[in-house]
Amino acid sequence: MKFRNLILTGLTLLCACSSNTQQEEHKKYSIWNENIITANRYLVKEDAQRINNYIKRRNWKPLDGEGGLKYVIFSSPGGDSITLSPNFKMIYRIELLDGTECYNDEKDMVYGSSEMDAGLHRTFKKFRHNDSIAIILPPHYAKGLIGDLNKIPPHAVIVYYLKIQ
Repeated sequence: MKFRNLILTGLTLLCACSSNTQQEEHKKYSIWNENIITANRYLVKEDAQRINNYIKRRNWKPLDGEGGLKYVIFSSPGGDSITLSPNFKMIYRIELLDGTECYNDEKDMVYGSSEMDAGLHRTFKKFRHNDSIAIILPPHYAKGLIGDLNKIPPHAVIVYYLKIQ
């Protein structure tokens, strides 16, 4: 009986210590997560300010997309919607906000393919064949925190200038 009580007391103490340790770990990670969220909010706000300055310098009147995306339609002479006719040729130039050209190419594309940056997926449903547009993608819709490991640096806002054929 005494041995059983001793074991129960030991288990109770062990569980109590384990519970305290888990609570301390949870608290530590909770504070860490809050710091990450705060830093992310700061970066998103800073990106939005840089994008707005870029737009202001060009005297553009952009349309707002989801999650900080901005786009400008330079010409829209009419054509089938991308969603109705999903195969198209995309002639594009990708630049950084400072004007550095990263890519200049043309590609045969299919709307919704995995080749497209997330931001393009979100905006292309609004466009038609023959549209000339510029799409400004914040980092979280472009190449993210690491860039493309080639010409687009980490955490870069990119601008697609494109013609959809």
